[in-house]
Amino acid sequence: MVERSLAKALVGMAAMLVVTGVRAEPSTTSVEQGYDLGEIQSPRGVAMAGALNALGVSTAALYQNPANLPFAHVYHLELIGAISPEASRQSYGGAVVDSVLNRQGIAGGLGGTWSMLDPDGIRRSWTDVRVAMAFTLGERIAFGATGRYLRIEQAVASGPLGQSLASDGTKDKPLFNGITFDAGMTVSITEGLRIGLVGHNLTNPGTGLAPTTLATGLGYTSRVFSIEGGGLFDFTTWNNKAKARVMVGAEAFLADRIALRAGYRYDDGLRIHAVSGGVGYMDRRWGIELGARRDVSGLHPATLLTVSLRYFHDALGGETDAAAF
Repeated sequence: MVERSLAKALVGMAAMLVVTGVRAEPSTTSVEQGYDLGEIQSPRGVAMAGALNALGVSTAALYQNPANLPFAHVYHLELIGAISPEASRQSYGGAVVDSVLNRQGIAGGLGGTWSMLDPDGIRRSWTDVRVAMAFTLGERIAFGATGRYLRIEQAVASGPLGQSLASDGTKDKPLFNGITFDAGMTVSITEGLRIGLVGHNLTNPGTGLAPTTLATGLGYTSRVFSIEGGGLFDFTTWNNKAKARVMVGAEAFLADRIALRAGYRYDDGLRIHAVSGGVGYMDRRWGIELGARRDVSGLHPATLLTVSLRYFHDALGGETDAAAF
């Protein structure tokens, strides 16, 4: 019955987001702002402003730092969706992570998303598929890597200059079609205190469609609350001039079931300050999470809304710990 109810909820969520996306207005943001480095917009990551490079376990590790996968014993399945009305962006996807079935310090995950940006303008669509593996050395250090397949298509002669090398897609082939990888390391300094370091798109594709970035975070987590601060350096998007993001996020756990989250980030490339927040509810077998981010400065402030539904299989072997979700 639980699985059947969850399936109905997943279908309902997908239908709601599809309808919302179809009704979206043309984009009023820049392409860089709407694309947002091509990141997968999960509710926990969005709500904590991306500050999860040290503490982001479960599916968040698949999206941000794969080295965090072994730090929580979970088997989770997730369906996510996201929309940004101003950017006219919509994303849908799913993921599964496993750090339970293999108890030798090895964990893995698989995820994929499809996204569309500005369907009435540049009409950029992309498919992002990721496979991650991680392992521990002792009890304090973990290493992980994520293989990423990215395919991007974009309309031709749809930019403000008409047919132009500066704004066009490609007529007969994808704008980008390739494989790259992320690699990360996480160190548990003391119980609950961790530092993470991760590089994204390390094959250096040389394009803002798959920018090479370096991110780090320092965070503390307990059964009651978590807090993390960190930064990201983007070496590709802005004409190979390194630009930084600064991020801080926190969450509080109530009755081992409800997570309240908030965050702040500053993006030096976009020159935008943004605040974020979210809430999550986790039962023994399933959970629902909501995340939102709103720009509070910049020429074209935008909003991002994201939701996920997750199924927990034998989560934590009978224990309950909201920080593992």
